[in-house]
Amino acid sequence: MKIRQATEKDKKEAMAIAKSLKEWFNKDGIKSMAIDFKMNHLMVAIEKEKVLGFLSYTTYSGKMLLLWMGVKKDLQRKGVGKALLNSLLKESKKLKLYSIEVETLPEEDVYEPYERTRVFYYKNGFERVLYKKARVKGWDDQIVLEKKLK
Repeated sequence: MKIRQATEKDKKEAMAIAKSLKEWFNKDGIKSMAIDFKMNHLMVAIEKEKVLGFLSYTTYSGKMLLLWMGVKKDLQRKGVGKALLNSLLKESKKLKLYSIEVETLPEEDVYEPYERTRVFYYKNGFERVLYKKARVKGWDDQIVLEKKLK
């Protein structure tokens, strides 16, 4: 498996993966993701020239913001997400950033797919630092998870 910055073809494959992950990404999320894929960085995990997973990110005020991440359903829990996260960690350290942040659904919002998401981040050194009330009607509250970099 190789991690690289996404080509235009990779972006289309990443979007197809996101659309297939209906338990995680709804219609509004997919719409936002399409914009974020254009405006921010996107890395992909590749094997035999096929996209296995993606991670969209940007920087802001000394920290790395992990915007979106997804892995093909049949490849989850097989190291693809970990490889993408490790690549982001390496990039963050190279830029001398002080942390990586990601937002996700809180524990208070009981929903099994996002329980697995939170477990993934916690296992990889992220800690809950903030609870954010939804600011747009119909959106969910979020928690901010942070991994401090040394």
